[in-house]
Amino acid sequence: MTEPAEAAARFAARFPVLFHVTDPEALPGIAANGLLSTEALVALYDVPPEDRPALLDHNRGRGNFTRLHREGLPGATLRDQWMPDVPLTQTLRGAYANDPIAWRRHINAHVFFWLNKPQAERLARVNRARAQTVLAFDTARLLAAHASHAFTTPINTGIAQGLYGRPGSPRDEHTFQPVTAYPRPDRRPPKELAIRHGVPDATAYLIQP
Repeated sequence: MTEPAEAAARFAARFPVLFHVTDPEALPGIAANGLLSTEALVALYDVPPEDRPALLDHNRGRGNFTRLHREGLPGATLRDQWMPDVPLTQTLRGAYANDPIAWRRHINAHVFFWLNKPQAERLARVNRARAQTVLAFDTARLLAAHASHAFTTPINTGIAQGLYGRPGSPRDEHTFQPVTAYPRPDRRPPKELAIRHGVPDATAYLIQP
């Protein structure tokens, strides 16, 4: 059996650089607080309880970027989401079947990285009216500190609909697999790396352009 550290090192050797797409307005917050999940940002910015379901449970909508503010902190930006109830529910299986809120909660508890630059750049170009920035991170150094809460996924887990209106890829409790078990038990090639809760020290792994 492959040891966890060996598995994470194997992943890092295969994908030496990770890419994260963010809003330029979020950069001061990332410098101060790292890359945090939506769930962690909602807590950090002390969003009122009555406003949290709109950010964590429900689809925030394509093109809708949400700005968070709290005195003493740089602003944070939550990016848009493409997970409407109907197409998302059609993709859900297993423990998440018929429960789009639970899946969105799952997604909103993680920070996501692309495994290659062209995929990240495609996402950055989707919202042509809003500039996006692609950040690059050293995989080996990031996983040396955060592998215990890092997971691979074989699909873009935050988009519920396929190309040309086709149904999105099925997803369930096995979609996220620990990077410490890489290669994935299902042998599917990974498409994303997800870090639960986030990477507070993200700038330590940033690769300068």
